[in-house]
Amino acid sequence: MNTKTIQFIRRGEIVSLANVPPTRTLLEVLREDLACTGTKEGCGEGDCGACTVVLGKLLHNRVVYEPANACILLIGQLQGRELISVDDLARDGLLHPVQQAMVDQHASQCGFCTPGFVMSLFALHHAGVKPDRQMIVEQLAGNLCRCTGYRPIIAAAQQSCEGSALDHWAASAAQTARSLQMLDDGVDVLIGNKERFLAIPASAASLCDLAAKQPDATVVSGATDVGLWITKQLRDISKIIHIGNVAELHQVADRMSTISIGAAATYAEAEAALVSLAPDLSTVLKRIGSKQVRASGTIGGNIANGSPIGDM
Repeated sequence: MNTKTIQFIRRGEIVSLANVPPTRTLLEVLREDLACTGTKEGCGEGDCGACTVVLGKLLHNRVVYEPANACILLIGQLQGRELISVDDLARDGLLHPVQQAMVDQHASQCGFCTPGFVMSLFALHHAGVKPDRQMIVEQLAGNLCRCTGYRPIIAAAQQSCEGSALDHWAASAAQTARSLQMLDDGVDVLIGNKERFLAIPASAASLCDLAAKQPDATVVSGATDVGLWITKQLRDISKIIHIGNVAELHQVADRMSTISIGAAATYAEAEAALVSLAPDLSTVLKRIGSKQVRASGTIGGNIANGSPIGDM
């Protein structure tokens, strides 16, 4: 059994998308299809952070928020997630606390990078801890400002990120969790036909069956590398299998002296286990990409692609 629509939550409602090209990025959908142009395109390769959005997912029955680069995020990766973009933050004429802090601290100059900074700080606003300066700097490592306006941006983070979220998303967390649980229905997504498709299997069994039938398909999890094939190399990938919704592949298990990491486990999901091997790995992991990249990119994909700049 499968469905022919991608479903995710935005502004408290379930959004369904059908007939989506396999290589359609979230940034293209936001700007061109939904006319939400607050999210900017800068580098198109996940480096500058101007396109940062926040994705919500369930973790231990609680909604957690992580930043992501919309420019290299394929629309299929939204399946079963909550999407928040900068256009969603202001409510009833009032700015979000992060936005208000950016105004109060004069933390914007030309303004092009500002939406991305705001969304990274939105995720920090929901982190559940009061960040120190180093934590703030690490949160913003994936956001670049050519105007060198970092001091007031850090001040805005200190003003608005105090350990407890005070916004619409915190107030509606229970309802969001229920909606995300409803979307996690174990149904496969298949959009397209045998020659051109986007497939999102919901189980390891479905993935194995599909991969056997379509051995020439491109397998994608975080798309932090494959996304650049599309945006920079302009490849037309006709068949994509997204494995991010296969729960078995996200497992990270510590078995005595061996750590087993699922192929779809992100750097963020595997970080604690890796750091337990050696404290120095904490420093190494912070050098890999950024918060946005580590929330999407997988260790399995990094190794499997065999890139000459493969970090692991």
